[in-house]
Amino acid sequence: MEGVRIARCSYRAVTILIALSEHTKYGDIDKEICSRFKELKAGCFELTYSLPEHPSCLLQSDMDVTLMLMCLSMLKISLVDLLVKDVVISNNEDSDLTASNQAASNHEASNRAATNHVASSSCMVENCAIDENEHLDNSGLHEGNKYLSQGWKEYISHEGQKFMGGVDEFRSKLRKYAVGMGFSFVYLSNDKVRVIAECSKKSSDGCKWRVCASLCRANGFFYIKTLNNVHSCTGNVHEQNSAMITSKMISSLLVDQIREKPSIKPIDIVKDVKQNYGLDISYYNAWQAKQMAKSEVHGDESLSYSHLARYRDALISTNSGSYCVVECDPNTSRFRRLFVCYGACVEGFRWCRPLLFIDETNLKSKYKGQLIGATGKNGNQGSFPFAFAIVDKENEENWRWFFENLAKVLTPQGRTVTFVIDHNKVVIEAISNRFPTFHLAFCLKNLKENLVSKYHCGYGKFFRDGICDLFMKCAYAPTEASFELSMRNLKDEGGAPAKTFLETFPEENWSYAYFKGNRYGEMHKNVYESFHSWISELYMMPICQKLEGIRIKHMVMMSERCREAEQWRSILCPEMEKTLKDMSMVGRHWNVSSSGDSVFEVHADVSVVVDLDNHFCSCHEWQLKGFPCAHALVAVQQSSGCVYDYIDDYFKVSHYRSSYASPICPVTDIKDAVYEGSEDVILPPGNGKGRPRTKKMKTSGEGPRAITCGQCGVVGRHNRKTCPENS
Repeated sequence: MEGVRIARCSYRAVTILIALSEHTKYGDIDKEICSRFKELKAGCFELTYSLPEHPSCLLQSDMDVTLMLMCLSMLKISLVDLLVKDVVISNNEDSDLTASNQAASNHEASNRAATNHVASSSCMVENCAIDENEHLDNSGLHEGNKYLSQGWKEYISHEGQKFMGGVDEFRSKLRKYAVGMGFSFVYLSNDKVRVIAECSKKSSDGCKWRVCASLCRANGFFYIKTLNNVHSCTGNVHEQNSAMITSKMISSLLVDQIREKPSIKPIDIVKDVKQNYGLDISYYNAWQAKQMAKSEVHGDESLSYSHLARYRDALISTNSGSYCVVECDPNTSRFRRLFVCYGACVEGFRWCRPLLFIDETNLKSKYKGQLIGATGKNGNQGSFPFAFAIVDKENEENWRWFFENLAKVLTPQGRTVTFVIDHNKVVIEAISNRFPTFHLAFCLKNLKENLVSKYHCGYGKFFRDGICDLFMKCAYAPTEASFELSMRNLKDEGGAPAKTFLETFPEENWSYAYFKGNRYGEMHKNVYESFHSWISELYMMPICQKLEGIRIKHMVMMSERCREAEQWRSILCPEMEKTLKDMSMVGRHWNVSSSGDSVFEVHADVSVVVDLDNHFCSCHEWQLKGFPCAHALVAVQQSSGCVYDYIDDYFKVSHYRSSYASPICPVTDIKDAVYEGSEDVILPPGNGKGRPRTKKMKTSGEGPRAITCGQCGVVGRHNRKTCPENS
């Protein structure tokens, strides 16, 4: 009939056909739907229909119906799909919730429909199954989560639909549409200019669903040419673990998440996809999807190594005074190591204490490797990153190479620096050979952990903690006499394991009494650990993006601290000014006796001697920390002197400002820049297989714990059963 069109209305598993004429009103459609769907009432549902490029047009009034009919007439469309969606209405807290997932689309509606009953004005196709929920208590039912995948059901809607992203966008949306609608398809043709897909149940159930899309060469867009969006196959329950879910599809969901949090774990991806999309994916799919998303966000890891030479030259040209070295294997051109020290850090370290914390961290990127860092400490007790290196593996040669390059930026400053390290024979030898006059201090935390490992859990926590306390007394003993006394107590209490342990570590490297340099009270490597956590989010990135991320962090930190320091009005840095005030309050009730112009006796709980000219206090705290103790401050007040004259300049605001006065400059985008430097070709290292190492190598002293044999009483690596005396 001319002027008559058919509206195909779908609700849950039922579809009805309604005839539309130019005189049809919204009330007519509403009344017909309510009469056919007995469970629906006027006002508790909404209608939407689809037009080319507009898949969700609202139908709410007579004007909407008139406009819809005009559009259908102009587009010469005789069949329109109406989607009936529930609207949740709640009058009180105990009212029943409408059980609907808003999934009444063409595909799901026609999965279990039979189009056999057609009347003159309407035709109704009913599902023979009875909704048992209508006769049950629905008080325990809930509407369900609104998964992000519900929007996928509208990705494929009509002929002429446009995909501006070309074939990649079409394939991605087609796969998500299939997952959202709960079916699978197979490709009949799949290339860059044409894609044809049909339902995978065509051979078994004769399903007619089919889509054909092709490329428009004029604009590069993909258009759906033909679409039969009605399934005649057996209906499927929506599968959480669909065969259509691939790693590539999941990777498209992770791009923004990877950009914000590159270190996200695959197990967390599995949970997020389940929570947000209602889909089950395997750990492997999550891991593979993460790698794909990383490649899309940060670029290919292997290609990133080819930009290293350009990045090196760009960094040196934009940041004067910077030192950057990249080395690769001369035979294979594979990357081996690089060293970076920004010119601003070289200049800024001159105004920091001559103290560097050395450590290494395993990288977690595809090609693994280690990051070695040298971190100082500023006058406000904060970290001052000085230099770092990325090497293909931790070995003696790379450690030696690191300190050789470190010497090139440290030696010109003419200062004697104290290195704080873990006890590692390779590192000790490399430092001793390159810096024979520098001082070497072992991290007490590392030594304490090694000592505790010599005593198994059977000794009990109380005993092990007691051994640690005795060891710390040895480390902090101010004089050689007090050190020897504490050592005797430790050996007597700790027995053979403690004696064997202490023979490994020279006293001058870990005890205050014998240490020849100045470690400013820094007995641990906490500063480097803060630097490690500061840049840990960059460890998963390709190497050039990793380097650029570290540079940006340095640049922002230098700039922020420079601006912050300009606001300070005190002589000392805020942290040290607070320490000074706290220390000044401690000895206000102490009496002070003068012995000369600069020598005083402070009568505290125990009388101590203070020599202001030599920065000496018999409590040894001034010498240990490099900052006046409470006794010294009381003596300064007694002498009517200025307390700031007895405080090292490294703790003053003037030095702090100078340490951050030189900025780190931006580096131009090396991908887009015209490169005129050397044509060095650098390949990725040959260690990209397997999972990256997440645990660092054990340092000296961290080997297997000693065992005391019950047969012979010897401390070693045998027990009563394997004792040599048994033979």
